[in-house]
Amino acid sequence: MFTIVLLEPQIPPNTGSTGRLCGATNTRLHIVGRLGFELSDKTMKRAGLDYWNHIDWGYFPDLEQYCENMVKNETFHLLTTKSSHPYTSRRFRKGDHLVFGSETAGINEAFLKKNWDNTCTIPMDNPHIRSLNLATSVGIVLYEAIRQIHVF
Repeated sequence: MFTIVLLEPQIPPNTGSTGRLCGATNTRLHIVGRLGFELSDKTMKRAGLDYWNHIDWGYFPDLEQYCENMVKNETFHLLTTKSSHPYTSRRFRKGDHLVFGSETAGINEAFLKKNWDNTCTIPMDNPHIRSLNLATSVGIVLYEAIRQIHVF
């Protein structure tokens, strides 16, 4: 099983859609740090439909502690537009954490620098587009990870 990690998400429907995707793929979801919404937000719940009881998810309010524990104990991949390594060049294994930053700020620059060998990106052809939607990015990378381990 993979774990999707959303660091400080700001847009409730992205978190809801990600939760729904995690439920469909039996993937764990960790929501971490300061959020741009309440976990009871109706738009988040609406995007996840009535599946929240079927999703393995948790909220971790302390961003620093979560990241510190993850670095010590987990294999992780940091998704960022700043990396030049495509996500398709990464080798994903069961149990890996796929980490995505907030829609507005991405992953903290200092944390990226300390863990640069763990970074990868989703290549985009149009230089005028800065980034993809968070939920879309999660779907792209998660299904590549699943494809690599042949879960389906």
